[in-house]
Amino acid sequence: MTRPETLHVEARERLACVDLTAAARDFVSRADIVDGALMVFCAHTTCSILINEWEAGALEDIGAKIQELFPPEAYYAHDDQSRRNENIVPNERRNGHSHVAQMVMGQASQLVPISDGELLLGRWQRIFLFELDEPKKRTILFHAFGHSSAQSLVTNNQNASPAYLP
Repeated sequence: MTRPETLHVEARERLACVDLTAAARDFVSRADIVDGALMVFCAHTTCSILINEWEAGALEDIGAKIQELFPPEAYYAHDDQSRRNENIVPNERRNGHSHVAQMVMGQASQLVPISDGELLLGRWQRIFLFELDEPKKRTILFHAFGHSSAQSLVTNNQNASPAYLP
């Protein structure tokens, strides 16, 4: 197992994306994980980590659908300071639409398999941050699990189950 690393990114605008794929591949290479998985996690509540095709039309479509489903001008209890009594920040701006969109999308993290030292993404798949709120610096965590080229999956054959022996 390798130590996690953080990456800081910022989208250019609301409903824009930041491609994390090259950074993820670079991390896996430096981590020297041969077989395992990469976790990509974003420690924020108003953006999502997605895996999909990086294609202008598809990205435009998801942005338009999010805008349609969760319009910023609609009423959100999160934004109602007359009834909210938790996690209050002075002069907090309205962003209930971003929180609700992220909860429906449900993607604070993604887990990607690693085999032979490579991410097992599909032909068109990319890993990206999807900004649902106003752009700001976002912290992304990469954490790879598995074994490196210097390790063996089975280190003690006497304790290994026969089903897992080569």
